[in-house]
Amino acid sequence: MKERSRHKIIGIVCAGAHDTGAQNTMQMLIKRAEARGYKVIVITNFTYYGIEYTPAEIDIFKLINKPVMDGLILMPESIKSSEVWEMVLKNVKDTGLPFVCVDRDVPDCVSITFDYGGAFEQVVRHMVEVHKPKHINFIGGIENNSFSEERLSVFRKVLRDNGREFEPERFGYGCFWENPTFEVLDRFYSSGLEEPDAIICVNDTEAMTVCNYLRNRDTDVPKDVIVSGFDGIEEEKYNIPRLTTAAIDLFGMAECSLDLLDKLMCGEEPQQRLNVIPYTLRISQSCGCKPIDEGDKVNKLLELYLVRKNNERHERRMFEYSAHTGELNGYGQLARLAPQFCESPTWCCIETRLLQDADDEGEQKIYEPDHEIKMAMHCRNIGNQQFEDTYVFNIPIGSDELLPDIDSIFDDYNALLFAPLSFQGESMGYVATAMDCEGFNFLFTQRFVGNTNQIFETLKTKMRLQKAYAKVADMHMRDPMTGIYNRRGFYMRMAELAESGNQSFSLFSVDLDRLKSINDTFGHYSGDKAIIMAAEIIKEAAGPGAVCARFGGDEFIVVIPDGDDSDKYIERVNAATEKYNASGEEPFRIGVSIGDAALKITDRENIDIAMKTADEKMYECKRRHHAERK
Repeated sequence: MKERSRHKIIGIVCAGAHDTGAQNTMQMLIKRAEARGYKVIVITNFTYYGIEYTPAEIDIFKLINKPVMDGLILMPESIKSSEVWEMVLKNVKDTGLPFVCVDRDVPDCVSITFDYGGAFEQVVRHMVEVHKPKHINFIGGIENNSFSEERLSVFRKVLRDNGREFEPERFGYGCFWENPTFEVLDRFYSSGLEEPDAIICVNDTEAMTVCNYLRNRDTDVPKDVIVSGFDGIEEEKYNIPRLTTAAIDLFGMAECSLDLLDKLMCGEEPQQRLNVIPYTLRISQSCGCKPIDEGDKVNKLLELYLVRKNNERHERRMFEYSAHTGELNGYGQLARLAPQFCESPTWCCIETRLLQDADDEGEQKIYEPDHEIKMAMHCRNIGNQQFEDTYVFNIPIGSDELLPDIDSIFDDYNALLFAPLSFQGESMGYVATAMDCEGFNFLFTQRFVGNTNQIFETLKTKMRLQKAYAKVADMHMRDPMTGIYNRRGFYMRMAELAESGNQSFSLFSVDLDRLKSINDTFGHYSGDKAIIMAAEIIKEAAGPGAVCARFGGDEFIVVIPDGDDSDKYIERVNAATEKYNASGEEPFRIGVSIGDAALKITDRENIDIAMKTADEKMYECKRRHHAERK
């Protein structure tokens, strides 16, 4: 159950947030929800039509399960995968939240659809019956697509009603998109048929493509050819001439959706399950019914120019963002960088498991692996404050949260968009962006998400390679049997200590007693075990700040920072040796001989002198041990 909140929150679930149709629907729903006092969460992705969803783009819909929202508005037609839609619908039903489906009649669910067929018929009748063109060409959508075939049937019906024959040679599938429409037009104008004086398209994208194609042929629209579209998309307002088309009644759709959801959230059943919203016919310039205003043309070109300049500005910003990738060596640096390139208040949330391999200074594991918190806020930009106030890192997010203290966030903003972050296609978390603020732009958000994905992936790969290189380098510095330094590793480590300043150390030369006897009596396997155990004992007794190395078969060197006198170290080694022997784990007994020397690191020669002094004392110790055994 959702905990009591200061706000009533509605969720909008859709895919393909790059699509202007989806954007217009979302924005109108948000606007009308705000008017009713609701806060809005949009859960979406940026997957293009015809491209398979990645696991990250699917996982974003699991946010539906967070107990944050009071009701949902679903946009099933935007989700182009039937499998993903079925998963979303099941998740929604499992939450028990009231919901409304927009733009598709979903069986047994409260749904809103649009009168596509009736609206398209109005457009076609206007073109055929008002303008009475002699030769009409028709560009459909995708073959066997329900929307496309419905509009083709409407076109045929209007022709029949007006006593006209459908001419197959004047028909082609434009697939709702530019390139296929160009191919259809090339076929039309190379067919040898008399050129059309009207071209009817099933959507505005095709109609704008037709206008562009005819302009390149020096064919005037609407003087030589009249053109119509359908859908009333945002880009159409920049087309010259403006299109005769039909557009969704977005206001009516939003009001109906919220009316239905209000009833469901109050426990009431709507009067009817299926609700149909009409389209609005928009008679304009492309059919000649309205004149082309030269002043309006200039204003539109200026507006488009400003949009383009802003787009170019943001592209440069994103190039600059990506250009910093090579400078990054840790996740904290990325968290400081990202807020500088957010156009609007943004929260980046990344799964902690992807931050667990950071070993750089200051980069520590955030949580233990078994901790119930699975996400941590990576960074956020909180608007127009100075940069030093916008960076926040490592904020825990509970398993039932979308953002920490989302109620406080909704005190300042009315709508948040959640989109997936991905690492190699897999989900790595999500971005949340405030939609109701100056600077929010769907395209800019999409670019920021894409760049952040790439930068994170590059950074993580870089850090993994650095770790791999360090591991390989460390392998060449380690004795493979004992895991402590070899001779080469010892001198490299001591050189590092020398660079840190002249420090005083105690150096010990350690030799394993009676190794040959152990090998001869119990075998070389036992001899190896004795060497390994001796290495473990001298390393454990030395402590974490020491440098331990194996110089030969049974010869070891230990260097310990001052602060612990030599006698205490030797006592710890002897005590550990006796404890091991008393355990009886092996049939052999081990013993060590130790010599010590004071060391002040200046250069390698100085180290070798100290080692020689310690060796002499070690051999004295070994002679004593040998005499005692006799």
